[in-house]
Amino acid sequence: MEGIGLPAVTTQAADFLVRLGWRLPGIVRNFCFFIRGLFLCVIEALQMFQSLLGFVAAASRPPDHFLICLGRRLHINPAHVLGIPDCLTTDVMHLIANRTIKCDTSDDVRNWHWAIFCDDNAWTEHGAIVGATTCHIPGSFDRPPRNPAEKLNMQYKTWEFQLYIFGLAPALLHTILPQDIWLNLCKLLREAHLLLGEWETEFEQLYYQCRHDRIHFIRLCVHQVNHLVREAIRNGPPVCYAQWTMEQTIGNLGQQIRQPSNPYANLSMEAIRRCQANALKSILPFLAPPDDVLPRGHQELGNGYVLLRMREKQPYRPPAIHVALLEDFVHAPLPQMHRWARLRLPCGQIARTAWRESERPLKKLRIARHIKVIIDGAVCFAEVQYFTQVAIPTDNVGEWRDANIAVISVFSAPDADLVQLSNQTVLSCKYLGEEALRVVDVTAIKSVVAMIPHRPTLPSGIIEDRFFVLERPGLDIFHFGVEEDQEDEADQQEIEAEERT
Repeated sequence: MEGIGLPAVTTQAADFLVRLGWRLPGIVRNFCFFIRGLFLCVIEALQMFQSLLGFVAAASRPPDHFLICLGRRLHINPAHVLGIPDCLTTDVMHLIANRTIKCDTSDDVRNWHWAIFCDDNAWTEHGAIVGATTCHIPGSFDRPPRNPAEKLNMQYKTWEFQLYIFGLAPALLHTILPQDIWLNLCKLLREAHLLLGEWETEFEQLYYQCRHDRIHFIRLCVHQVNHLVREAIRNGPPVCYAQWTMEQTIGNLGQQIRQPSNPYANLSMEAIRRCQANALKSILPFLAPPDDVLPRGHQELGNGYVLLRMREKQPYRPPAIHVALLEDFVHAPLPQMHRWARLRLPCGQIARTAWRESERPLKKLRIARHIKVIIDGAVCFAEVQYFTQVAIPTDNVGEWRDANIAVISVFSAPDADLVQLSNQTVLSCKYLGEEALRVVDVTAIKSVVAMIPHRPTLPSGIIEDRFFVLERPGLDIFHFGVEEDQEDEADQQEIEAEERT
């Protein structure tokens, strides 16, 4: 049957069955018509298959060539087709957009009202502002975002992008982005599935606008928002199969290789040894070294709260305003007390104090004295002045107990209009200093937050210096060990110096 395509043969067979069916009894005739229907379905499927034969041939070439051929069939500019690995649908690691995107010849970049960083000076200024936030982000937040104007193309980490886009961008881009674009960004960052769905729809309306020359604006990380839940149900959590998980594991194993020869054999052996070690630790847990060793001089308070040194050697004499607040809290005359510098929280973060951090230059700090605290049932943000323990009498005569307290300065409530406008993504507060001093039990402290200074234009039209809140992403499912950084080392050196004296 050379020269006759398979669909043509199938069509002739179907016609023959029709002619034959009219000459047969009823049951057989109906059966012939049924077979004919199957043949027609096969014909349609084969025609679709034949239209894809060119793609199958292209698939034998590099993957990018296949995607370009597919783009041409769909009338998409080949220059706008994403190659490998950008086309991996559920791999969000490689789908980070930068500030430049190609403009089709039928489009005009001057019509892109959202392109606020086309001016290099504006981009440089914004990058410097992002880089200056480093000292205000606690060490428990891991790597802070660097200046994107300088480091964006130099191994800018995924975690830096997350803190930058999900934490800093809503506040720093307020009044810089056009209002409709900024509101759409806030919907992306709001942790609600309904708003995420609205964000994806509005994103297409604002940027894509149903134009074929802008279809490359809809990156897969955008389109997959409405599909990620279904894909997670079908394939499991993306962390189990995303590219960054595999790369992180390979990197960890590669760090264990000590011999440069036979790297792949060594890598395989390291993986085997790690699996064996993990199996032994699972069967015999006592073999695993404790990963939660507390430093010398700590004092456990219960429920996961631990006071950590520095601790003053000499009793502290607080100012009169502090004395009045402390005595009102403990309902007794204030005895001698000593200040503590750090408090470890149940989540593993370590809250510090203005008492100690104010003694170091700002450029050497990762400020960790700002906290989220529950006061009278409401969530507030505050700056810790110091921690202390005060001995107070109990109901039993002659018995005393330690009240574990923190002296804090509470920020103002977030601007309500800005909170509502931003879908609760920008919490902008004023620092009130000693005007808002409070004394709270340390168990009211829930987490360490970053308070980033900015100067916004509020919906009321007021322009003033304020601080916006940045909470660590994923803190509710993440657990830290004992945090160690350069500030801890400096504290430890001072402790050892005191002990020697």
